[in-house]
Amino acid sequence: MKNILLIENDEATIGQISSVLNPEDYSLDVAENSLKANQTILKNMPGLIICSRNIFDNEGADLLHRLREESFMSTIPFIYIIDNHTIKKTKKVVSNGFDFYIKKPFTNTELLKIIDLSFSKYDTVQKKSEQKMNELRGSLSFSLPHEFFTPLNGILGFSEILARDFDTLNRNEILEMLQYINKDALRLKRLTENFIAYAQLEMIGNDPDKVEALRKSYFINPKEAFLNSARQISHVYSREDDLILEFEETFVRISEGYLKKAVSEIIDNAFKFSEKGTSVIISVMKNDTSVMISVSDNGRGMSREQIASIGAYMQFDRKMHEQQGSGLGLIIAKKITELHKGEFNIQSSAQDGTRVNLIFEN
Repeated sequence: MKNILLIENDEATIGQISSVLNPEDYSLDVAENSLKANQTILKNMPGLIICSRNIFDNEGADLLHRLREESFMSTIPFIYIIDNHTIKKTKKVVSNGFDFYIKKPFTNTELLKIIDLSFSKYDTVQKKSEQKMNELRGSLSFSLPHEFFTPLNGILGFSEILARDFDTLNRNEILEMLQYINKDALRLKRLTENFIAYAQLEMIGNDPDKVEALRKSYFINPKEAFLNSARQISHVYSREDDLILEFEETFVRISEGYLKKAVSEIIDNAFKFSEKGTSVIISVMKNDTSVMISVSDNGRGMSREQIASIGAYMQFDRKMHEQQGSGLGLIIAKKITELHKGEFNIQSSAQDGTRVNLIFEN
């Protein structure tokens, strides 16, 4: 049975809606004002809320906005009941957070149709949310334990051999094991840093004062900020000859640390997902209004669905392609860019390479 909350104080409208709904299919709660609506929601979670224009205009706006901010209520569809005086405000209706509206007087058929549309939308959103949640669970249960334990096991294994057999090992064997330990430790360090960085960015994004302070960052030269980082990353992949740098002298209003982090994650991905011998191009271009930092590769690329699904801990085709990483790199770069009022976009298609653009106001 589907639950509907009607926020209405007009007896005729309440009577019409009550008579239309089949009690075997729908349960209807009626609240005459926003206070009672809030109390009803806490007792019985609705699958749909219908609110009349007069209550919304007088006192319902704050209720709607509060409900939209609650994660468990953010996807619940709203229907706005309007009259002739409100029909010109349909754009405002949408911007206020309502999904649908219906004009008085309405027929029973019109009402049932828009109710069905509302629940269909809700079901679609719920299915997509569940799908994303399942993907996240899979990533957390499969990828992250692997990413933590693989380098940790390497460190523990080689250190145990060194402690146990040190006297019987020659210098080259000891040096090789120490290099493996160092490599695994750096991998674990980066993974930990990304977890911390993502958590910090989430906290900043939810605090308007911190966002405002962040956007007061001083101007820096992008070339100076990540030139060394780009070369170090290319060295890690033994692909120094594949790195191509194309810089214009300019400045960007972002802190050096954040810019380095964002671009380094993208550069690392470019090398990780492209073959040795193919170019990775890092460019900085400017015009009168903006500065664009781009990282391009000729790797396996991404589909539209993958680009749209970028999020925390999300990796694509991991079962098909052996790869390292937590799936945090792109979302960290995206959050850093957007927190600085920049635009983050990806141009890519499967097997045709990827171009990631960070665009900041000049």
